[in-house]
Amino acid sequence: MKSPERYIVSLVLLACVGLSLSGRAERRPDSLRRPSYLALNGTAGTVFGTNEFVQGNRRIPLYGSASVKYAFCSLGSDWKDIAYGMPYYGVGAYTAWFGRNDDLGRPFSLYLFQGATLSQLSRRVGLNYEWNLGMSANWKYYDPFDNPENVALGSSVNAHVGVNLYLKFYLSRRLDVHLGAGLTHFSNGSTRQPNHGMNMGGIFLEVAYNFNRDRVIEEFNPLAVPPRFVRRIDHDLLVNISVRQIDIDTTGTGLPSGYVDRKFNVYGLSYAAMYAPGYKYKYGLSFDLLYDESSGARMWRELNPADGNYYDRVKLAPFGKRLSLGISAKGEMVLPHYSIFANLGWNVLHGNKRDFRLYQVLGVKIYLKENLFGTFGIRATHFSQAQYLYWSLGYTIRGRKLGDRIRR
Repeated sequence: MKSPERYIVSLVLLACVGLSLSGRAERRPDSLRRPSYLALNGTAGTVFGTNEFVQGNRRIPLYGSASVKYAFCSLGSDWKDIAYGMPYYGVGAYTAWFGRNDDLGRPFSLYLFQGATLSQLSRRVGLNYEWNLGMSANWKYYDPFDNPENVALGSSVNAHVGVNLYLKFYLSRRLDVHLGAGLTHFSNGSTRQPNHGMNMGGIFLEVAYNFNRDRVIEEFNPLAVPPRFVRRIDHDLLVNISVRQIDIDTTGTGLPSGYVDRKFNVYGLSYAAMYAPGYKYKYGLSFDLLYDESSGARMWRELNPADGNYYDRVKLAPFGKRLSLGISAKGEMVLPHYSIFANLGWNVLHGNKRDFRLYQVLGVKIYLKENLFGTFGIRATHFSQAQYLYWSLGYTIRGRKLGDRIRR
């Protein structure tokens, strides 16, 4: 890719297309129309001081955002609707205000979202989760002349990742109110430096108007009873591919800036053993082998005596110093055709000293066939700074069944 914008757009679009296909509706009787809703969301929160651009006198104690969202909901006529918490999915448009248009801009996003019920607390109150994945644009990003202090964002187009937890209040057949809290992250995944990211948290109020909810099946339907789930251990094998940039110490290098426009290849191989106690969740351990060209790389500017010109030079570290091996705890929230997963890991073999040993991964896993899947994700350190965006291809080996206990 010639630019981080094209790289981010292509990866996020790939994930969005996969989610759209995976979220396709099951065939329903003609008399049943799928319920949907239109929602307006208002959020107020703070920008976390995870880098110098949003610390000290640059701190942003309060920001505001607004979203308009449209979602398709489950009917409740299929056992998967019941087993997976009546999932819903849709598309949203987002904008935010930081009070700093001069160096941050007025960003807007288009994103996919998906959610489901974690627990139905009463007939009219439910505890729900929701996650967002999309693209944001119109950021004012780092420029050595016009915006030299912005180390948070190195490109105008950035990935938009969010997760929400909220209470859903059923006011009437048409109206719901959602009250909750969420976290949002914006970055380009280190496809262009600087990229310390924007990390925000806030509380939100959302009003939803429902269509066709009166047609949702409410009476007992024997076809909607989930079949017995037998516990098992699944084995996932994944191959990851990505690129990243790094910032360097310019001392003694002759380079004018630490943000060198050089992309380094990143390849990964992972094995995860995942215990599945029921339909909704999996958890286990993952072993993550990483090859990172940027690990130990040196850069400097040097005079070429042959033509009298200066050139930027790069020298990679020995092969063994480009390797890392991590062990991570991994969890998945499972839905039909895809999952949302997260890892929290520690590098036992730590090749890239620029990055902290403790790492985090957040992503989407989409099943392309019965056992073949692709993923789109982001790997980070310090719970805030992206190392890289990546995509991967993997295969699940279904493990042996562990017993007859029913879990739902």
